[in-house]
Amino acid sequence: MKKVSSYLIACIFLSTTLAATTFAQGSVLLVGGGSEDYGDWSDQPYRWLVDHAPNKVILVMHYSDGSTWLESYFRSFGATSAMSLIISTKTAANDSANYRAILAASGVFLRGGDQWQYVSLWKGTLVEKAIRELYQRGGVVGGTSAGEAVLSEIAFDAQLASVDPRTALRNPLGASITLTDDFLRLAPNLLADSHFFERGRLGRLGPMLSVYKKNKGREVIGVGIDANTAMAIGPDGVGEVMGSGTATLLRYAPETRDTLETSKPYSVYNLAIDQLTTGFTLNISTGEIKRPQTATAFSPKSVSTTTPMVVLDGSNSNTDWSGSAGSLKKLQLALSGSVDTVGIFSSPASTTSANSVSSSLGTMGVATRLLWIDDAKKNDAEFAKAVSGCSAFVFVGNSPDSIGQLLGDVTTAGRSFQLRAANVKAMVFLSDDVMLAGETGIGQMYRSIYGAYYGYLTLVKGLRAIKGMQIVPRLFENSDYTDNRMSSVFWAMGKSNLSVGVMVDVGSHVVVQGSQLRAYGPTPVIVIDARRAQWVDFPTWKDPGKADPRQNAALIGARIHVVRSSSAVDFGSVTTVSNSAGGNEIPAQFELRQNYPNPFNGVTDLQVRIASSESFVLKVFDLLGREVTTLVNGRMQAGLHTVVWDSGNAPSGVYFARLQAGKFIQTRRLLLLK
Repeated sequence: MKKVSSYLIACIFLSTTLAATTFAQGSVLLVGGGSEDYGDWSDQPYRWLVDHAPNKVILVMHYSDGSTWLESYFRSFGATSAMSLIISTKTAANDSANYRAILAASGVFLRGGDQWQYVSLWKGTLVEKAIRELYQRGGVVGGTSAGEAVLSEIAFDAQLASVDPRTALRNPLGASITLTDDFLRLAPNLLADSHFFERGRLGRLGPMLSVYKKNKGREVIGVGIDANTAMAIGPDGVGEVMGSGTATLLRYAPETRDTLETSKPYSVYNLAIDQLTTGFTLNISTGEIKRPQTATAFSPKSVSTTTPMVVLDGSNSNTDWSGSAGSLKKLQLALSGSVDTVGIFSSPASTTSANSVSSSLGTMGVATRLLWIDDAKKNDAEFAKAVSGCSAFVFVGNSPDSIGQLLGDVTTAGRSFQLRAANVKAMVFLSDDVMLAGETGIGQMYRSIYGAYYGYLTLVKGLRAIKGMQIVPRLFENSDYTDNRMSSVFWAMGKSNLSVGVMVDVGSHVVVQGSQLRAYGPTPVIVIDARRAQWVDFPTWKDPGKADPRQNAALIGARIHVVRSSSAVDFGSVTTVSNSAGGNEIPAQFELRQNYPNPFNGVTDLQVRIASSESFVLKVFDLLGREVTTLVNGRMQAGLHTVVWDSGNAPSGVYFARLQAGKFIQTRRLLLLK
């Protein structure tokens, strides 16, 4: 009997697992919440639900209330019958009449509310059995908000609390994250979340995945559906995005490293993030993403700084800025006790913050100069001279729609600032001025709490302290503006081809020196790393009566890092991480590094590190363990070598590169997207 290699065993296990979690005969509609209306975003996904119900009989199900409006809405799309069914007790959930009523339909829609009510009242009952049987015989099951959450295999059940993102980031093991994986289970290998950008839930989905992995030893896919957006998953297991916003996928990659510790903040590096807009599809089993024709190649700009140190503070409070571990203290230390003067740029229309900063720095023994910048000063020679005499700059209280123009290349003050900026010791951006630190900034952030949804945000001229990066502050300070802040990062990155997006909460700040970003404060910093991203696209849906579409972006092939206090991420290399918790172990003789780019379209590079000129074999296998090609079979000199795989006519999907040298075997997962 031949000995079966550990690699082939892994392949057999993987293919068996995928087969076990492949969709049966039914369809699933995951809706991220929001409000439905005739002639609105909801028409396409709700019509899809009716079209996938074989007998066009729809039940609108809930644990307390029916909906005559949804009944009429489904009938408008051709439902032969649509009615509400309320199951509010365990007794009702085990009533055979209700069981038969569900089986008489071929479409079910859970209309939101509280997911724990669904789980606690329906789990293990005839109602759950009937819904699963309806699905398995080819019916369709949909749900919105809480109704969406309970349809995925792993459901955030909210038994103890509806976890807010800040709490999940600061203390994931103490955040009351409770997960159910034995109820309905209609969308295999997924953990779904709703109201994703609207409620800033990018901050909690990663911790949920890590908590599940810690508890069950299994890595699953997180899918966050934006409000007024849906993912429609057909019987073939392929999900299509519909509606106004995005579906965000979080997936473990071979290089992902996450850390969960009792009473400590969350940390993860290199978690794969793919953000999809209308027209993108995802094969749940293989992970393959197909893009619409509107998607274009993404060409990210590299990150660089004008000055040796740039500090970006997410707070709107001088108490945070001037604290013993605050951003102004970092500035004082950077000046190293010198007698240099710090110039504080601020608008004369908003003097309180600038005066507070000046006072705080004064108590630290730092000399300051208030630089009130407006149209009257932009070409003033004396003002320009004052700017040129500063050895560091602080920006606070400025108007995002004007400061970039006032300090641009065509003004006297601007030319003086640009010349001096290359020679100062540090620049500090406080509160909303953080959004202006890059080449472009975000304008009209506070015009409306629905600014990103209505297309009101603007790109304005930035101050170019950092290139290739978009930053937003005050991330969770006011939940009304969380959507604007999070969405604007992806939108600006996509529009300006920026490789990095940074989201900083109040109480936290980051220090960028060279290619390294280091975080400080109680809330970890969310970093979107798009240096390996390949495709970008934008929503096209417009709210009725609005001139511009929803502002967010599809971004395929990026990574997300959640960086806790005193830890860092380095943008000087593709593999990124500088973490106080430690890095990856490197094999003594051989190492197969993760391919780049990944996902890739056609050609990708694999790096092999060898410490001695031993013979080794590098092969590529498909998802079923079948050999696709041999890239190397022989010896190379010691060192780091790049091996190119041209996938040729190979179809899109998951592949595995395997390096074998004697008893040493290392495998990397490759994702080919054509």
